[in-house]
Amino acid sequence: MSARPSHLTSTASFVCPDCKGSLQDLRCSTCNVEFVTAGGIPNLLSRQPQFASAMRISAVYDDIYTNHENVWEDQGRPPEFIRYFADVVAGLGTGRILEVGCGEGILLAALQGTHKSAIDISARALRKTQERTGADGAVAIAERLPFADASFDVVVSVGVMEHYIDENAATTEIARVLAPGGHYVVLLHTAMTGTQSINQKVREFIFPRPRPIALAKWLIKKLYHPIHQPVQNRYTVDSARACLLRNGFTVKREITLRDRPEPPLGGPHVVLFVARKT
Repeated sequence: MSARPSHLTSTASFVCPDCKGSLQDLRCSTCNVEFVTAGGIPNLLSRQPQFASAMRISAVYDDIYTNHENVWEDQGRPPEFIRYFADVVAGLGTGRILEVGCGEGILLAALQGTHKSAIDISARALRKTQERTGADGAVAIAERLPFADASFDVVVSVGVMEHYIDENAATTEIARVLAPGGHYVVLLHTAMTGTQSINQKVREFIFPRPRPIALAKWLIKKLYHPIHQPVQNRYTVDSARACLLRNGFTVKREITLRDRPEPPLGGPHVVLFVARKT
């Protein structure tokens, strides 16, 4: 257990992930649970038994961020995608923004907002995010967000919905922390067959635009500390949309390469939803 660093003098932006009580020096004023920090990052993982696997998943992602930089660029998040996504979000508002699953903070740094917050399951990722963005960050899961009701105007997540432990609990929580009329901008990768995965890599690295350097980087990553993510959910566009609709959202836009070839998405298996809190 690490002591709370002296420069972290306030936890006013966080609440207990389980009971939503206020935190005083990382102790919940309601349920009296005391949380800790790791390297200056509050660890606000749920203590509820149904989310016990989060500790194991956290270790997996800490290892990923220890051994790799710019982890997700070769998985559909090059600079042109970051710019495109930031423009989509800017069109919805530039107020209080939360990124769920912020990774290294590359996307969050590009977003315009009066106040930025972030959660990730990896403390190592959050340290990189804070260095890059200065955002308030905590180790937490979407199923038990450590924020009060109506704390944000926009919530974003990219490639995270597939990894929720409980998709309904996570989506309901995101709706809870959004202000009335707030927006959830979520990108996910729908399930592909093996053949579709191979074809996707051919399109990405070989044809019609050969990218030998990017291909070499991807192969090195596969051989040196390969990334194995604990995927929880396999979606279709319809099943992902249904999850949003039954948990407090109206879908305003669906963006895919099937009907709009211009967005810099990672392939036809990628869908970007712009949803509004009902």
